Amino acid sequence: MIKKAQNAALIVLGCPKNIVEAEYLSGILRNKGFNIVSQTDDADIIVIHTCSFIEVARRESESFIRKVLELKKRKSVKVFVSGCLAQLLKDEMLKKFSGIDGYVGTGCLDKLPSMFSNNAVNSSSRSYLSPGGLNNSKFRILSSLSPSAYLKIAEGCNHKCSFCIIPDLRGKYQSRTIESLIDEAKSLANAGVKELAVIAQDTTSYGIDIYDKFALSNLLKKLSKIKFKWIRLLYAYPNGLTGELLNVINDYENICSYIDIPIQHISKKILSAMHRPINTRSVIEKINKKYPNIILRTSLIAGFPGEKKADVKELIDFLKEGHFLYAGVFKYSNNKKAKSSDFDGQIDAKTIKIRKELLENVQYEAFKSRVEKLKNKEIEMLIENVVKYRNVYRISGRAQFQAPEIDGKISFTNGKELEVGSFQKVFVEGNAGYTIKARREIK
Repeated sequence: MIKKAQNAALIVLGCPKNIVEAEYLSGILRNKGFNIVSQTDDADIIVIHTCSFIEVARRESESFIRKVLELKKRKSVKVFVSGCLAQLLKDEMLKKFSGIDGYVGTGCLDKLPSMFSNNAVNSSSRSYLSPGGLNNSKFRILSSLSPSAYLKIAEGCNHKCSFCIIPDLRGKYQSRTIESLIDEAKSLANAGVKELAVIAQDTTSYGIDIYDKFALSNLLKKLSKIKFKWIRLLYAYPNGLTGELLNVINDYENICSYIDIPIQHISKKILSAMHRPINTRSVIEKINKKYPNIILRTSLIAGFPGEKKADVKELIDFLKEGHFLYAGVFKYSNNKKAKSSDFDGQIDAKTIKIRKELLENVQYEAFKSRVEKLKNKEIEMLIENVVKYRNVYRISGRAQFQAPEIDGKISFTNGKELEVGSFQKVFVEGNAGYTIKARREIK
């Protein structure tokens, strides 16, 4: 009798790097004879690929595990946990979630197929916990029909940011070879991907470990020869933004004039406590002065230990200068395994919330001011969603200056249906929140 193939469902939580890993894992499982299903009710095996970078992410991961374990009480299903939460909790996983059948850390996702067999699950080998990441792109299955996809160029991190535990969860920085990345990028282009978002924990350190030099500019030049309309750079570390790299971003037509640079703060006192570059201000000011066409977005932490009103004011004044089109503001997350958890001057939750909202409001005003300057100007956008409403189509998408999932969108109505994945020229009318309103005709 031929054994029926088992159905496997993947629940993916956290950042785009986790999405890419889940797409790799889906392909590996399919190659091993498993069916990949989208509904947990149809699954024989459920894998929860977790995040645990900040407290909110940990709570979300733990909540999903509990929900799936409740499902396990009602039907026969095996439950496995992978990724950052497993790496963080290690031996505590089975104490906290006794119903799971196994778990693997960030560097051991390739162990899952063998663990799915009854023999492996019933043995003592219920966990593998080496840090790292999954970078096997040979069988990658894209998880959506989106015209955009991510290219993960490295794993891990060598920085010592005091608030961060990524080096513990993901290990030391490990670049992939240019050859492997070009092969994967070509496959994505052949699959119809129009926009490639280049990601890593720190993209600007790419190549330092295998080529003994910063090699991101060289990689981007090679990627630019592939038939992508847009190539986008995310997660850039301030000190890795060399003149050569900035020139490539500025000069190559299909490389977006857009960089995501998480600065976290601008006060030198706070940056020093964070173990972040204290020359961040000069880096940002140099880019805006020398490369005015490059749009910047950033991430900030509100309420870091020791942050005073003067530090908040300094950051507010910096945001008011309009260096960034978008900024994500996060509450400081006091991870007990991070060095900053032992710092003096811990700030209460209410104050952190107030400071976060204050920073968000200031940045929103800076965003509105930038949009005002774009009014009646023509921009090109990637169509991502088309919905018919009565006699018109409601259409939304993004411009070069908007990254997938994290920035706002552009929307307009049109009398004719437009193709998802196509590029259209529109004129900016204004904004409603972080949605930019547009039209197709000249007034």
